[in-house]
Amino acid sequence: MSLKQASVEQLVAIVQVSADTAAFNELFGRFDSKLRAFLAFKSAGQRQDVDDMVQETYVKAFLNIRQFQQQSQFATWLLRIAINEMLQAKRSGNFFARFKERWLATEPDSLSHRDNTAAHIDAESLIAQLSTIQQQVFVYTEFYGYSQSEIADKLQIPLGSVKTYMMQARNMLNRSDI
Repeated sequence: MSLKQASVEQLVAIVQVSADTAAFNELFGRFDSKLRAFLAFKSAGQRQDVDDMVQETYVKAFLNIRQFQQQSQFATWLLRIAINEMLQAKRSGNFFARFKERWLATEPDSLSHRDNTAAHIDAESLIAQLSTIQQQVFVYTEFYGYSQSEIADKLQIPLGSVKTYMMQARNMLNRSDI
């Protein structure tokens, strides 16, 4: 039997057992157009935003497919992941606009003589200067909008440590000459 002839349930089982990428591609190919249409309709987003949400949906589904127990339809499970990605995208908003607003525009007069478009490019390199744990805490806070207690649970570290790492990250970013 070829993968094209396999049922959704059979493809799920193959991917769960062997992480077969061909089975994965066939499985998700069957839902791609419907998933994209749903996300485009619900999010009223641009094509790039929809593409990003679809990509994140596929990654999370692939990483978590072993937890899918076939008690509901696969399409329902996949749609739930997509909805969570859409909500996460809405929750995070435009990261670089918020970054610029919060850290780069603290002294508007000092920025007026420069081209601010470079600030967007510099944001990634600034974050890369942080330690791994500082990056995680910073991104979870500023990009995903998690509370400090949610981050402590997610990273399994004490709440005080989350506060310290966030303070260190902000201090480093505030000191950066951009």
